[in-house]
Amino acid sequence: MSTSRQQRLHPTKSKKRRWPKVLIGFLIVVAVLVGLVIAFPFQTNNALRSAMGGRDTPVDTAAKNELIKKLDSTKTGSVAGDELISEAVSRLRNTSMQQVRDAAQSSSAAAKLIQQNTGLSDTQAQALSSFVFSHPQFSGMRTAVADGDWLQAYREYQQLTSSGDMATLRSDIQGQ
Repeated sequence: MSTSRQQRLHPTKSKKRRWPKVLIGFLIVVAVLVGLVIAFPFQTNNALRSAMGGRDTPVDTAAKNELIKKLDSTKTGSVAGDELISEAVSRLRNTSMQQVRDAAQSSSAAAKLIQQNTGLSDTQAQALSSFVFSHPQFSGMRTAVADGDWLQAYREYQQLTSSGDMATLRSDIQGQ
């Protein structure tokens, strides 16, 4: 087999395979992004919430759904009590987690949110907000909620429940 003069003067270059390099680069970028999401989960969620204009993110919705399940599990069969719980669930669904985060940062914002979403008067809401903001045992939970770290907020809630501080808060609310 003889080669033509054209083939001898202009040998064909074999095509380089670039797709393995592109695929490896893509996998590295994905691994870095996954690592960032794992290392900084609530910061990522907060950035996504900011990009979405303050609307709830999928993580916010999941946290809210867990709160709703917890509220629903407290129903006792009492018509009046269960009606109040159902109303609280519906109000929680309509409250953005950004509003909740803002309320965890400011006593006045907390009082406003409490008044809007409960049957408490303005003075009762102010008193409850002042109670939560003035007692240091609630600061860990407020900080976690203000940061949007829902997992840490849940841990703080469990700690407050086991130490009896939530019972103190409930009794203070009922005393109002």
